[in-house]
Amino acid sequence: MKKIILSVLYVVLIFSSCTHQQSEESMKLIDFSNPQLVEDDIQDWIQIKKSIQLKLPDSIMIGKIVQMEFSDSELFLLESGSNSSILVFDREGTFLKQLARLWNGPGEYAQIEFFILRANSILVYDRLNQKLIDYSQTDFFVFQSYKAEDYYLGGLGDLADDRIFLVSDSELETELYKGYGYFNSDLTENGFEPQFSGYIEAFLPQSISYFGEYLYMVQPFSEKVFQIGKDSLTYAFQIDFGAKTIPKEASELMDAEEFYGILGSGSYYFAIHNLLKKGNSVAFNFYNENIDNLNFGLIQNGQAYRFSIDSDLKEFFLKPTAVREDLFHTVLLPGEFDEEVTTILNTTEIDYEKPILVSYFIGK
Repeated sequence: MKKIILSVLYVVLIFSSCTHQQSEESMKLIDFSNPQLVEDDIQDWIQIKKSIQLKLPDSIMIGKIVQMEFSDSELFLLESGSNSSILVFDREGTFLKQLARLWNGPGEYAQIEFFILRANSILVYDRLNQKLIDYSQTDFFVFQSYKAEDYYLGGLGDLADDRIFLVSDSELETELYKGYGYFNSDLTENGFEPQFSGYIEAFLPQSISYFGEYLYMVQPFSEKVFQIGKDSLTYAFQIDFGAKTIPKEASELMDAEEFYGILGSGSYYFAIHNLLKKGNSVAFNFYNENIDNLNFGLIQNGQAYRFSIDSDLKEFFLKPTAVREDLFHTVLLPGEFDEEVTTILNTTEIDYEKPILVSYFIGK
């Protein structure tokens, strides 16, 4: 029986690969094969669109912000401090409420790995307890708790018909992971497309971006960009690293030592995330040669630029938390901003004890 199942999976992948190959003929390639290293001050490239002081109560401690989502009227922040909670603000920065139900009982979680905004609820994934909890956005009343049959790395909701997209790193019997899947509004599975291990292992929440009124996902190690529909992924475009493109076999390896062997065999760019395509510009984060060397790439008016992230200021602005609504977004915590930063934000009315949400773009 296992051999039959594996044969079916390989047929699915081969068919999918053939379909993708045919699509690539018409797919637009965006050239990043020979970027110019930018030595200018980063201040010259930061275009601030909006900065908002978040009026967080003194009674709430805030840790690193690991996820950010927007609704029409509210901002949702997942912070990974001692409590692993979701903080909710209105769009002007006024604090509204906090989801903090840390424990192992009904309607409680050990830690929030990620969350998904739905039409009227927040779906929280607790990887440690392998469960999904659906809370009301209004008062955090527990609508439903679901036992998760698989493990997940991220996803999104509020698709047509309240469907949900999830990325699963549950292993199958080969070098495949369960991959990309869709769920109906009642969280019943509607099918997965198995993927090679590298495409899933290197997935980040920041692999998913929202720009141009559509949702996109970059596939690590292929640098292909997919538009996320209500029940399928379709090709949008691809970033071309030229000679710096990592060998395809990296996507099929489950052994870390073999993967690092490939990285050590050459000089590669890989694993795009925080992708933003806006007007005549494309901007994104990517790894340069190894996972400790994060860079920022920009293609503007046909010219490609590469920024190394070698200072605190570059860390703040060239490593955003999320791409939503055609902009980069980051939250500067108390202690992370000073007069140099406030000069960039073009404001003097700042409470240095409160975090700041900054929405911006990189370019000239």
